[in-house]
Amino acid sequence: MRHVREAKIRASILHKQLRSTDPVVARAAARRFCRLSSLSTKGTDALIAEPDLVRHAHALTVIAVEDGYDSWSALLASARAEDAATPTGPSVDTERFFLRKMSAFWNRWFTTYAEARESLEQVGGYLFPFRDQFFVCEAGFVEALGADPADQDWARIGFDWIEPRDAAAYERLTRRLVALGFGSALRDAPTRRQKLADLAEPS
Repeated sequence: MRHVREAKIRASILHKQLRSTDPVVARAAARRFCRLSSLSTKGTDALIAEPDLVRHAHALTVIAVEDGYDSWSALLASARAEDAATPTGPSVDTERFFLRKMSAFWNRWFTTYAEARESLEQVGGYLFPFRDQFFVCEAGFVEALGADPADQDWARIGFDWIEPRDAAAYERLTRRLVALGFGSALRDAPTRRQKLADLAEPS
């Protein structure tokens, strides 16, 4: 689902650009939104003056259209079809992380991957998905799971479970976490990937 994750990040950036204090950036974003039939009659000036007219769903649709799809739903459907055709192996169920008493740890929680990624880059930590959210934890949390926070494979994946930089390192970490009891059934893997893809789907 790399394409979906990247598209959602680009949509979040576009949505923020409409509210930019830089008039050039804001106008460029408004022009892109005006490509949508639902916003084309508003005009760039109106969108800049009233940015609340534009929802995140509009930004997702703009990105999908720019990538050659008719809608965000069409982009998702294409990604799911590609994902379903890809063989899957063991996966990690991060909900199992919290079957243990982990209240002593302070995690940073986010509703979008873009926000979680920004926090990871600014503050550090380890980024994971959880249901329809994302969280960034500290080394102590990883250690409490029974994993080694100093394992170089964390650095190889960029400390990011959503968008790992190194596929081999990600697979090794997956096997270790599964061995610690955090695995999800193979039959559940496509459903979990689909849930991640649905996080920013327009309602």
